[in-house]
Amino acid sequence: MIDRLTLEDFLTRNRINQDTWDGASIEWETLIAIGLDYQRYGPQLREYAAMLARIVQQYDGVHSVRWRVKDTEHMLEKIIRKRATNAEKYLQIDIKNYYSIITDLIGIRALHLFKNEALAIDAAIREHQQLIDTEQPLVYTRKGDTVPEDVFPKDRFEHREHPAGYRSVHYIIQAQPQKRQVYAEVQVRTIFEEGWSEIDHRVRYPNFSSDKMVDIFLAIFNRLAGQADEMGSFVQGLAQASTATQLELATAHDEKRKSLEAMDALVAELEQKTEQHALSQTAVTKLKEELSRMRSAAEIAELRTGMFSNDWYEKIKRNSEIAGKLAGNDIASQAISILGNSFSPSKALENIESINTLLNTASIFTNSIPVKNLATPKRNNRSKKTDD
Repeated sequence: MIDRLTLEDFLTRNRINQDTWDGASIEWETLIAIGLDYQRYGPQLREYAAMLARIVQQYDGVHSVRWRVKDTEHMLEKIIRKRATNAEKYLQIDIKNYYSIITDLIGIRALHLFKNEALAIDAAIREHQQLIDTEQPLVYTRKGDTVPEDVFPKDRFEHREHPAGYRSVHYIIQAQPQKRQVYAEVQVRTIFEEGWSEIDHRVRYPNFSSDKMVDIFLAIFNRLAGQADEMGSFVQGLAQASTATQLELATAHDEKRKSLEAMDALVAELEQKTEQHALSQTAVTKLKEELSRMRSAAEIAELRTGMFSNDWYEKIKRNSEIAGKLAGNDIASQAISILGNSFSPSKALENIESINTLLNTASIFTNSIPVKNLATPKRNNRSKKTDD
């Protein structure tokens, strides 16, 4: 427990030498008082940190979220090291303000799979969280990294090369779960970078912090993690391009199928029109034959008065059905209307021209050759035999 912690134990466990402690220039009692207050307030911070993690988990691009509340001894160690390096805001730290000076008492790590997903996460954080006014989000890069301006423009991000090779984007957001104004640090990084940083932290601290050989291999591991991120982005782009190509091929096949179906429908329509044309040609030919017979009948009727038989009208009607539909006229009905059921020879002869016109109309609508005018039968000009 912090209330039983001695200065000697604290310095030993946290690898703080005497010079660093003296440079911090802070009373041990003041440090313990801060630690005790922090322990009392800790449960509330953990509740808020868990809630904040659930919110961040819902942002587009976030694969998984980790969170922690800073350990009490680590918090006190940070105060000593910051004061030893004359960090300005830590020089006036005390029990009344430490929670607003230390900005990473709550830590949230938002992990994502592909590098470009950091942009969607950035947009969500800026939209839903209140960023600290005095600091811009910080982009940590490894030596040799190139960060495109259109990804993390310098008017919206601060860029800093990390000495250990960490790659991450850090945001400081304001939080006030109760009366106290506290801050939380949100770190956004890929899963590969998270794996490397965790291994680096476990191996480098505390046992091998000065082992040069370990540092060399951790640096190699760091480059491999960066290459894994690049490969992940390349595979993502490759998969997207493949999907787009498959979609284009499916669309082309669908268009080809539709074109073939349209051609089949057109062929069927043409075949139907060809059959209709052939039927109409046959009907018109039969009408010609019937009118020729009618002309002959008219010539004979000149010698005697008579009527067209019902059979004759039925033939006209039957043989003109198809041509009548195509021409939009009922040719048989019109012929009967012109000639009448009974007529005199003179009336039949007078209306032959009307029948010719009717037949030629049917020929035009059925694309057949116009009918030559039916010859008007000559009248019998025999003069009356004079009485002897």
